[in-house]
Amino acid sequence: MLILTLLSRGATAMAATAAAAGSFYLTGGTVISMVPGQRPYKATVLVKDGRIAAIAQHPSLSAQDRVVDISGHYLVPGFIDMHAHVTFLRHPSDNEQDADYDRRTSELVLRGLLAAGVTTVRNPAAPPAEGVRLRDDVAAGLILGPRIFTAGWPLNGKPSTAEGIRAEVDRQCALKVDYIKVYANSTPAQTAAAVAEAHQCGIKVIGHLQATDWPTAADLGIDFITHGVSWSASTLPAAKRPEYEAQIRTLGSMRARIFWLESVDINGPEMDAVIAALRRHHISVDPTLVAYETKFVPLEKYRSAENVALAPPAMQESWRSGGPTMDWTADDFARMKRAWPKMLSIVSRYFRAGVLLTTGTDLPNAFVVPGVSLHQEMELLSNAGIPAAAVLAMSTRNAAIALGEAADIGTIEVGKRADLVVLNRNPLSNIRNTRRVHLVVAHGAILRPAALRAKASPARLPDVVSEN
Repeated sequence: MLILTLLSRGATAMAATAAAAGSFYLTGGTVISMVPGQRPYKATVLVKDGRIAAIAQHPSLSAQDRVVDISGHYLVPGFIDMHAHVTFLRHPSDNEQDADYDRRTSELVLRGLLAAGVTTVRNPAAPPAEGVRLRDDVAAGLILGPRIFTAGWPLNGKPSTAEGIRAEVDRQCALKVDYIKVYANSTPAQTAAAVAEAHQCGIKVIGHLQATDWPTAADLGIDFITHGVSWSASTLPAAKRPEYEAQIRTLGSMRARIFWLESVDINGPEMDAVIAALRRHHISVDPTLVAYETKFVPLEKYRSAENVALAPPAMQESWRSGGPTMDWTADDFARMKRAWPKMLSIVSRYFRAGVLLTTGTDLPNAFVVPGVSLHQEMELLSNAGIPAAAVLAMSTRNAAIALGEAADIGTIEVGKRADLVVLNRNPLSNIRNTRRVHLVVAHGAILRPAALRAKASPARLPDVVSEN
């Protein structure tokens, strides 16, 4: 009944706007709307002024109407990358003043994302002024790219005092960032100060946490959590914690993660407490499995010339060192490879417990290619035993819910932004089919992936790049 009502209303609206200037029809495709309970159906979608103006099964079209035939293809909502550092820094530093921001590469990153069907990104940490400017330039149509929601510079134990934290949060709020980011070294007291001041400013807080564990941060009011696990000692069985903390001191935090993953009890009381806190406070998590696997399990599919070539040159150059596990031994990698299935099992447990999961990639970590990596992330979530429909929801509807944007994006419905992807194959039968991007609809334009990956960038958005 819901589909019939939608299509009936859509047909009426479509007849009234059939000759509207600046509009076009997508006909013949199968709509996978991601509306809960709604099955895929054949329909024509009218896009007008960047919005879905109507949806109908049998519209009356004239020779003057601009029609794009997508017969045999599948129409899905635009994908959302909830962890994309799109403000590219050539020489990342903990000091904002030392950041070497590369605007040109950032623009290429945005185009690569859009070419893969990513129409919205959350930039979870950035130089605040530059992140806001990049966000606003996309919104104004000055550059091509997904819609951006951006955080500012992460609070990582500095400033250390509550007074300094409040001042930094206020500074970023004045620059009009969308979020505040709290990072791994922030203590519970520092996290509490940041959350309280950000909420006072009216914005939410993203947490990449370790010194503050997830249950503590949840009770303090954190709004989002990034990555699949915290690597906090408190998440391990008590008997394992001293050895883990000793390994952090002697081997470094990255190599100590091997022991953490070997030691965590997926079904133990510590993990129960994590899941209970996430559910109690309705906190979303983007697991970024692809950012873990590219570090921990060096596979040729990530390091291949074909994959790397899809990243901007400056990003490729930054990966030459091999990333944060470059000093690992063969035995280190072998141990992590054996432990790696536990990571997938942890994320699977989040899903089965009803935690709101979204998709994110943590680009530009080594070999995390803009756009391509989101499809790799979806495949990893599928490998964790999560059904394709649920994975697709994580990258569309779930992410929109987490962003507080579900009224505008995440599903294909009349009135919403026309952020759409045309796929060659059905993603519900195999999640790898999300890679088969035929066309992207964003900013009121129809865009071809090949054109988006071209080096030249137009000064303003075209109306329609291609209809063929």
